[in-house]
Amino acid sequence: MDTANFWTRERFPIVYEEGKPKSVLVDITTFEQMELILDNLVTRESEPEDTILAASSAVKTLVERARRTLPTLDWERQLNEL
Repeated sequence: MDTANFWTRERFPIVYEEGKPKSVLVDITTFEQMELILDNLVTRESEPEDTILAASSAVKTLVERARRTLPTLDWERQLNEL
């Protein structure tokens, strides 16, 4: 699953000013999710698991395999099935 695909312009309405993109509209649920993610990133402390995962060859292998795999068009359904 490519989580970066969720945060694309195609998913949210764009407001244009003089033909140029000016802002993006999000619903309150999406805004709250973004707010939570950003807050977690700002206040996050390093955890021992992070170091273990970063050094893990298994994680590197999974990342490489994921990068070679074509993205799914129905990632939300597949995620929900997990």
